[in-house]
Amino acid sequence: MPYSADTAFIQEQWQAGHFPRENTLVLNSGFYCLFDLPYEHPRLSNKVWMPALDFPGRDEPDFVTTLGFATEGPQPFHAQCGETAGHGGDGFLALLEKDTDALIWLLVLSETNPFCRVEIHDQQIHAESTSGVTVRVPVERPDQLTLVWP
Repeated sequence: MPYSADTAFIQEQWQAGHFPRENTLVLNSGFYCLFDLPYEHPRLSNKVWMPALDFPGRDEPDFVTTLGFATEGPQPFHAQCGETAGHGGDGFLALLEKDTDALIWLLVLSETNPFCRVEIHDQQIHAESTSGVTVRVPVERPDQLTLVWP
């Protein structure tokens, strides 16, 4: 299977609580999406996709601290949110399979502050950071998220 080593690497990193230190979207298909997120900009820009094992900074991962969970609803997934251990100004959102906790996607956003509240609304994840940044993330296309800065 193409990218099976990348897919396995992503699940191993998630189980260990590791993720890249920069603005990143991690997909369970084995790919990273690196992007820019200028302050007060509502969307991701300059997206670059690559297989996870091709990411040059993977030897220096950061760690996640979970601050919130959302499990309501009949969906086969649930969401987590929180902060990075390395820098308190960064937050993360993760979508996980409900039965296995396998990672579906992980979104790391720099300078939003940690996400402390997350909710599932149909096919969107809604989250709020400790600094009041709100984000709406489509479950199927997390790279098309929308942010509102305070």
